[in-house]
Amino acid sequence: NYDVLIVDCAPTGETISLLKFPEMFGDLLGKIMPMKRKALKVAGPLVEKTMKIPMPKDTLFDEVEILCRKIEQLQELMSDKDVLSLRIVTTPEKIVVKEAKRNFAYLHMYDYNVDAIIVNKVYPKSSLEGYFNQWIENQQNSLQDIRQSFFDIPVFEMKFLKHELRTVERLKAAADMVYRDTDPAAVLAVQSIFVLEKVQEKYCLKIELPFVDKQELELEQKGEELALTIKNERRNLILPPKLREYEVAGAKYEDAVLKIEFEHR
Repeated sequence: NYDVLIVDCAPTGETISLLKFPEMFGDLLGKIMPMKRKALKVAGPLVEKTMKIPMPKDTLFDEVEILCRKIEQLQELMSDKDVLSLRIVTTPEKIVVKEAKRNFAYLHMYDYNVDAIIVNKVYPKSSLEGYFNQWIENQQNSLQDIRQSFFDIPVFEMKFLKHELRTVERLKAAADMVYRDTDPAAVLAVQSIFVLEKVQEKYCLKIELPFVDKQELELEQKGEELALTIKNERRNLILPPKLREYEVAGAKYEDAVLKIEFEHR
């Protein structure tokens, strides 16, 4: 029904927590609910009779299954890099830029496509000259850091405005300032974050994870699941069918890429 849908998200840390839900709950509901349903069919009448506790009706499980399907559809949409992208909004301040880099790495861990960085509240040099000269230098250093760090995706700047973006005219003027001749509705960059390659008898899973300290990386395999942790963020990956009979033989982090080597059991 729409050409473009725009979601104005919460601060990035909270948004990342929300973006994990489709995978977390989809897996949880897909595995646990069928077992619960079967167990209640067998033991439910006895428990209800002896304990006098009403058991959930079948309609409840039907509703949960509908929820599962919706979560799966959401996960498919979030992973479709041809139609969906995320844009990180930051400001030209050292601490905020550092946080943007960390969040960029977390989004990569979930294979979400970031196609642009928007730098908000960029002060014009003329407004900071004199007393705020040091602020000009700090801001320029942060902007240079952003451009160098995110060199493979577009970086847009939004000047600090004297007024709030309250009217259509002001919004159009702001859009022209940020995007100029770029179509903001387009997916501006597509990144191959997860790449699986076969090298002789082994497989190598390459995950692009920029701005990560390798001391913060942890990796653990449990059967067909691979647990990847970056500091406080953890993701459980279901290995692709090709790797179900393989186990981790080694891993190394170099040039912003985590390379995980698998060999046959």
